[in-house]
Amino acid sequence: MTSPTTPSTTAPNTSPTSCQRIVSAAEILVAADIYDVSALVDTGADFSVMSSHLATALRKALTPWHGPHIRTAGGHVVTPVGIGTCRIKIRGATFIGSFAVLRECSKELILGVDFLKEYGAVVNLHEQLVSFLTQRAVATDPEPHRAALRISDDHTTIPPRASKFVTVKCDTSFGTRGIAETNLSLLLSRQVCVARALVDLVHARTELLVTNFSSEPQHLTKNTVIAHLEELGEHAVQCALSTTDPGTAEQDTAPAITIDLNPDLLINQKRHVESLIDSFRDCLASTSKVLQTPITKHRIIVDSDQRPLCQRPYRVSSNERDAIRRQVAEMLRDDVIQPSTSPWASPVVLVAKKRASLRFCLDYRRLNNVTERDVYPLPRIDDSLDRLRHATYFSSLDLRSGYRQIEVDERDREKTAFVTPDGLYEFKVLPFGLCSAPATFQRMMDTVLTDLKWQSCLVYLDDVVIFSDTFEDHLKRLRAVFEAIRSAGLSLKSEKCHFAFRELKFLGHIVSAQGVSTDPEKTAAVAAFYQPTDKRRLRRFLGLCAYYRRFVENFSKLAEPLTRLTKDSEPVFWGQDQETAFTELKARFQSTPILGHFDEKAATELHTDVSNVGLGAVLVQWQDGVERVLAYASRTLSRAEMNYSTAEKECLAVVWAITKFRPYLYGHPFRVVSDHHSLCWLANLKDPSGRLARWDLRLQEFNVTIVHKSGQQHSDADCLSRAPLPCPPDEPDGDSAFLGVVTTSDLARHQRADCELLPLIEYLEGTAPSPPRLFSRGLSSFCLIDEVLYKKNYGPTETAYLLVAPTALRQEVLAACHDDLSSGHLDFSRTLGRLRHRYYWPRLAAVVQRCVRTCSDCQRRKIPPTKPAGLLKPIDPPQIPFQQVGMDLLGPFPVSSMGNRYIVVATDYLSRYCETKALPRGTAAEIAQFFVHHIVLRHGAPVVVLTHRGTAFTSALTHEVLRLSGTSHRKTTAYHPQTNGLTERLNKTIADMMSYVCRR
Repeated sequence: MTSPTTPSTTAPNTSPTSCQRIVSAAEILVAADIYDVSALVDTGADFSVMSSHLATALRKALTPWHGPHIRTAGGHVVTPVGIGTCRIKIRGATFIGSFAVLRECSKELILGVDFLKEYGAVVNLHEQLVSFLTQRAVATDPEPHRAALRISDDHTTIPPRASKFVTVKCDTSFGTRGIAETNLSLLLSRQVCVARALVDLVHARTELLVTNFSSEPQHLTKNTVIAHLEELGEHAVQCALSTTDPGTAEQDTAPAITIDLNPDLLINQKRHVESLIDSFRDCLASTSKVLQTPITKHRIIVDSDQRPLCQRPYRVSSNERDAIRRQVAEMLRDDVIQPSTSPWASPVVLVAKKRASLRFCLDYRRLNNVTERDVYPLPRIDDSLDRLRHATYFSSLDLRSGYRQIEVDERDREKTAFVTPDGLYEFKVLPFGLCSAPATFQRMMDTVLTDLKWQSCLVYLDDVVIFSDTFEDHLKRLRAVFEAIRSAGLSLKSEKCHFAFRELKFLGHIVSAQGVSTDPEKTAAVAAFYQPTDKRRLRRFLGLCAYYRRFVENFSKLAEPLTRLTKDSEPVFWGQDQETAFTELKARFQSTPILGHFDEKAATELHTDVSNVGLGAVLVQWQDGVERVLAYASRTLSRAEMNYSTAEKECLAVVWAITKFRPYLYGHPFRVVSDHHSLCWLANLKDPSGRLARWDLRLQEFNVTIVHKSGQQHSDADCLSRAPLPCPPDEPDGDSAFLGVVTTSDLARHQRADCELLPLIEYLEGTAPSPPRLFSRGLSSFCLIDEVLYKKNYGPTETAYLLVAPTALRQEVLAACHDDLSSGHLDFSRTLGRLRHRYYWPRLAAVVQRCVRTCSDCQRRKIPPTKPAGLLKPIDPPQIPFQQVGMDLLGPFPVSSMGNRYIVVATDYLSRYCETKALPRGTAAEIAQFFVHHIVLRHGAPVVVLTHRGTAFTSALTHEVLRLSGTSHRKTTAYHPQTNGLTERLNKTIADMMSYVCRR
């Protein structure tokens, strides 16, 4: 192998045998650590090379490769994965060499010129021998002399899973130094092993470290052969050469790969792509072995007090048992798993794959329940699809066994342990089923392609799409992505890679220069769906259709008879309306339109409309003089929204639609087209109030123009609003207007988790025999609607339904009705009136009164009408936590069991958060250490520290520590502790608590 950019580094040699090029490849048998391998002696290779398979098997730590590219015998340019150091033994002589590790290598080990020169190798082609200088070898023995090492004591016991030094004796005449190797038969029969070591014999005796790997004590009697000793000597080393066909080596170095190239490309374009792929052949793996990237390792973090979770294996059939045994053997061979002694255990689950094979998965549900979840985000599918606009060439790359290219951190491998009918194993690489595995994988891919993502390519887990406007740019972007993947040590599966296509499948959609369309395979699944027989199958069908609902105009109108049946209160009655809707939906999905890409330069319009039952919206753009639909949207009106006036409903439709399509509209001018003329003067209202005022404020951040269009010319959004989709789970209805994004299902769940409301809900459902006493009055006014608890409020003209707020959400409701910017910190009566208009819960008035009285903003701002109770001089509250801290020293107390007599106290003047620590003497050094470790390192250095004038606080040490931290030291007035009143009040509480402890 030679460098393509630098000349050969081989120095001239006067020996005719060493300077003559070897015509046929010469091989010798060597021992690389614990493996016997065939090494190629190659005087034409500047660098010694090791295969990545051997490096992985030897568990070699690799250092980065900073040298030039390497050209193989087949003429291909490759970049080593790294550099590894290995000890190899040749006929008893041990040598140490540095090897460039290659992903694809025809031989496990290639001894290049650097290694041969280092150890003075002489190649004799006539005698088919290669000789090495013995004085440079670490250890040599051309004729190994072995001796047995026996137990010298009468009786020795090795505890289970423990190690012990044992005195042994050599039974034959031997030298003074040798290498001890364990007795293999003893290891296999009794799991007793001796650590391989270089030992010195004194009077034919030495000590060896013996380890018992079994779970039972092992008793070793006198004269038991525990190990074998190999003597070290200094002799010349020679070994015979064997020859192989060099053509075979060249063929193995460049294995064939299969690629999917766009057949419509021009001939020269195909050549460019093929040449590019050939230069990155090492990235397109073709062997079963998958290497791990050094970019990241997966962590499984659980609470420190979490006990290991152990489950028994699931019962399986004989065929499944064979499949498990076969896949376990394959994973052991590929170094994916290893035998385990972990206290954790999860059962195996076999999942059917598309090609009638079984995927090996684990049931990690219990482990996931106690795992700290990684919330690293996955890309939004709609954002990814929108980024592909204007692109005309697409290529997709797929990682080969993507999860297997990420290692599990050594500290967490025991948690991945799984149990089979034949044993316990644990993963060395990332398995399927861990809750944070997708986040780890996405973070790794984002790290690898951080400079290319969104600009040249899109990444969604192991799917990478490269896009461009021109073919020339496509080649540049492909090369950049390949280089990033190569530098990260990742492997691609060539069979799943597609290059330079004009149309490509991505994330369940077909993307092209014309826009985005549905995947025919998924629409075919809709067409093949048989008539649902229960609500679960019906919801599955609607969910499959809803994935493409933005492609079907008037989707909500078609689906309304079916969505009506999904309510738990509705019986499953399949009538003519349902059959018509079911048939029509399947027919529509056979001819879905191609939705356009969003163009920032094109004129954008948002068509909105409202009916008595729902909202409708259509996002369109004028591209090339033609109106292109980008997306459809619709939803139903909530019960409260149905009571809005017409103007409020129309404004609600605009606000909802703009929020729905905000990623497209924000920062761009657009028009809102509505058939309600009153919206045109919404922005010109001089004194808006109520909901209109709040919605008007929400529209201020957009560059929007509202225009009127008659209803006859506004049929697209109009038809959507008259048969809308149900409120999606991520959109709050009117009942949760003050609850952010709390959905109906969340409300029902919170209510049932409330011990105060659950008895009432169970009584209304008929599962409880008697009503709770708390709600005995006015029991008839409570009802359940869509599993949510309401209270009827009978008015003179109509009945309002008040949401019964669960305890978990009451504070949020109070904050929205009193603290929110639109609420203005109103007084008790007005805040209570706002709440009673929408919500109910027991003792509502008392809770509101306490909330208003304890509001810090109200207390600071609103001056009470009564005369102040004295001339107070309070300390102004700081702006941020731990900006001002008060400190004091309490004690002496009775001596504790740890020898402590004092307590140092620190209080934040804004949050009232306190830090305390027990001290033995209360000296300045102890207080300074407390200040640094408990205040500065946890919360940051305060701006001001207020203390009394005790010697511990006025010492030079304390003054210097405060000066170094940039903290101003303020002291109280002499004999006036009220200056630090906040800390003194806390001292009283602590002293009261300590009095009970000391009394005991």
